[in-house]
This record gives sequence, structure tokens and C-alpha cells, in this order.
Amino acid sequence: MMTPDYICHLTHKFRNIDFLIETSYTEACTKLISQYKTAETALRNAGHLVSIDAFLSHYRLDCPRAVERLVRLGVPATVVHNTTSTSVDAVNVAQTVQHFITLSDALKMNIRAVDEVQPLLSESMGSLTKVKGLPPTFDGLMKLEQWLRVLNAMRASDELDEDQTRQLSFDLEQAYTGFMSFLNKSG
Repeated sequence: MMTPDYICHLTHKFRNIDFLIETSYTEACTKLISQYKTAETALRNAGHLVSIDAFLSHYRLDCPRAVERLVRLGVPATVVHNTTSTSVDAVNVAQTVQHFITLSDALKMNIRAVDEVQPLLSESMGSLTKVKGLPPTFDGLMKLEQWLRVLNAMRASDELDEDQTRQLSFDLEQAYTGFMSFLNKSG
């Protein structure tokens, strides 16, 4: 079973020492995030966990990167930061467009459950960060990251309300338009 310290360790190694290849880090971190979410839900349902902040304080844990990875974003660092070094940019662009369209279509079909929307959003963001030359300050990327934070603060069984769905659709459309503009300028 993972611990916040292990996520801290894994994230530190990813950021500072290239000891894990990208896919190994992504797989390991994704598995740990999934285990964390399962354990958190079980502990909350049993009444053993009031809040993550209280847990961290009680056990005197100082692991801001783990909290960021597990609680706030809920995705590995490779999804948020561009780590590609391969020459498969055309594939990354195609996948990014595909993920944008899939998420947009899901929202149009009134799919609102967090456990259905979050993976689609995570895939969109993950493919977007792999596009070569896309600045890390790209507004669309920052909007998607904000939405990941919102969704990861909710329970899997929660649903986006009408206003949230409309805003996410709008932000997604703006991100897609900005992405297409970026491609036109760089191509």
C-alpha cells in the first residue's frame, strides 16, 4: 500500500533524478493514485477520515508534492508537464484533437459524473502536454488543470451541475480554439 511519503519520494525522483523512465513513473503513480482514492473513500465511509489536512497534521506529514499529486490534481506529473523527447508530434496532435472532441461530445451527451468526465479530461490534458513547442503557460492547459483540481476535489459519484457543465464546455472550446491557433502559427 502506498503512503504519502512514497508519492513524495516518487515525485521527487521524477523531478530531480531521471531514474524512472516516463512510462514507468506514469504507471506507478497512476496505480498509487487509484489506491489512494480507494483507501480514502473507504476511510471516509467508515468515519475514520475527516479530512486530508487533519490526517496530515495528526501524523505530522509534510509532503506537499504528494498532496498536489493525490488530492489536488489526481494525476501523475507527466500528465501536467511536457516530458516527451520523441519525434511523434503528429501523433500527439492527432490524439489531442481526438481527446478534445471526445470530452466535448461526452458533455454534449449530458455525461456529468465525475468518474466519467475526469478520465476524459485527464487524457485531454495528458496529450496536450506532449505537444512539442506548446508553452507551459498556454491558457487552455491552465484551464484544464483548474478543472482537474475541481473534479478531484469532488467524489467519484458526484455530478457536475448545469453551470459547471456549461463552463467546462466553454473552457474546453476555448482551449481547443487556442490549440488550433497555436498549431496554425507553429505550422
